[in-house]
Amino acid sequence: MDLGLKGKNAAVTGSSQGIGYAIAMALAEEGCNVALSARGKQRLEQAVAAIAARNVKSIGVVCDLSSSAGCKKFVDEAAAGLGGIDILVNNVGGMVPGTVDSISEEQWSQFLNTSLLSYVWATRYAIPHLKKSKAGRILNVSGISGTQLLPGALTTTLANAGIIGLSKQMAAALAADGITVNNICPGLTNTESWGPRAEAMAKVRNTTADEVRKGIAAQTMLGRWAEPREIGAVAAFLVSERNAYMTGTTVEVCGGLTKYI
Repeated sequence: MDLGLKGKNAAVTGSSQGIGYAIAMALAEEGCNVALSARGKQRLEQAVAAIAARNVKSIGVVCDLSSSAGCKKFVDEAAAGLGGIDILVNNVGGMVPGTVDSISEEQWSQFLNTSLLSYVWATRYAIPHLKKSKAGRILNVSGISGTQLLPGALTTTLANAGIIGLSKQMAAALAADGITVNNICPGLTNTESWGPRAEAMAKVRNTTADEVRKGIAAQTMLGRWAEPREIGAVAAFLVSERNAYMTGTTVEVCGGLTKYI
């Protein structure tokens, strides 16, 4: 199926590895030009080269998305480098282990700036560019801890629930401009970042990281973790011209981990 993404310009935050990179690659494979961002230059340059190998334009912006200024830098340079922005994918995230008593004020501030407010700031700066597009799309990446209780995931629960609310609000605000806003909610995905996350959750649960991973896999209907490319494939459809009538929606790609009706 031709998703109608060829020649479109996409800006993807937090995209030098993991789910962000998988989404960027899925878009590139559909012919979409992609701007990537990360704090680390070396890993970002490698990702940009891999995307460019798909015969599309690819640029990288080294920036810190935990600040409004960093988000503005990324959006401005993405628009200038690609010649506009048709698609914004907000994907920055992370996890601070601990409880409501143990997580410091500084940790809360840094985490929420990065994992929630960066979505607000990047969206704010991208809107003028998206309004110029004939098919503007925003896709926010959250996680199942925003819809289902995961003990030991306090910080991500708050950020992900906020992202889901932001997606619904922005979908309503931007509908008149023809811009759709959706939220993709991956389940547990085999990325590098899940190494330390599993360790952190294991400490809270007084078990081992391996047991945490096995236990989570066992809770899914499919009995396994997702691969990043499986998330990227769904994301590409959600921002495509083929998906013109879905907005304000959260799509769970979790292997059947969530079981509510």
